[in-house]
Amino acid sequence: MTFTATRFEITPTKASLGAVVTGVDASVAAQPEVILQLKQAWRDYHILIFKNQQLTDDQLLDFANYFGDILQQPAYIKKGETEPYLPPLVLTLANAASEESSVNVAPNYRELLPHIDHDWLPTPSSGSFLYGVELPENGPDTYWVNLIQAYEELDDLTKQQITGLQVRHFNFYGKYRDEYPEPAYAAGRSVKPDERVATHPLVRSHPDTGKKVLFLNAASEVDIVDYDLVEGAKLIERLREHIKQPHFVYQHHWSKGDLLYWDNQATAHYRPEFNANATRILKRVSIRGSRPF
Repeated sequence: MTFTATRFEITPTKASLGAVVTGVDASVAAQPEVILQLKQAWRDYHILIFKNQQLTDDQLLDFANYFGDILQQPAYIKKGETEPYLPPLVLTLANAASEESSVNVAPNYRELLPHIDHDWLPTPSSGSFLYGVELPENGPDTYWVNLIQAYEELDDLTKQQITGLQVRHFNFYGKYRDEYPEPAYAAGRSVKPDERVATHPLVRSHPDTGKKVLFLNAASEVDIVDYDLVEGAKLIERLREHIKQPHFVYQHHWSKGDLLYWDNQATAHYRPEFNANATRILKRVSIRGSRPF
């Protein structure tokens, strides 16, 4: 079904989330009614897909600012250095960019499991924009998981079991700089000095709709607060397998000029490993969020 708005169209994908927006040029100032309809579509479909965009970093920032305040990621210390480094507002995610402009850990062509951006902050981002600058012809695709649907399809016993549970989310980017680690169960371990960890409900409420969300990271360390260590590890593993089911997923095949804006409060995303010699450059801007509840 296609909804026709003021000089543009919003067409849902055939997946469990996502809608393609045509007729919007993100490089120019937008009319108020356009932004209002885009915000509503984002709440409904959780991913907006804008094709054939041509954006400078400043234009990307200007467009993202229509949807909220830009998230400034905390400073970190680069490997081999001692002074803190404050990442830019427009991050370069690439395996073919200078060390100064890229915030990826290396090697950054390896598989990334389903994860929620900035879940290691007390107030994770509400959403992110990702803009394709240069992409390999043969992928990799990026996959987004509908975590609202994932919660809704849990059996009643599991819903009861996880209600009220709190999960610690560890930031592996602060701990590892040379490789992506295996997603371990933290098992109540102590927090290391300068390690960023945040505690969030395993079942959060979407701040705009009130719908329940299975708020779970499958890519890095987590554990359940005040819960049996063995049973907690089993539960998290079962839930991680649950959210990987294909019918929860929108699969995006990238083209140069694609701009995606996703709801970080209701989705997780992942991508497979790809050719280490392929050139892949994307730009990301994230929007500030609120404390999960």
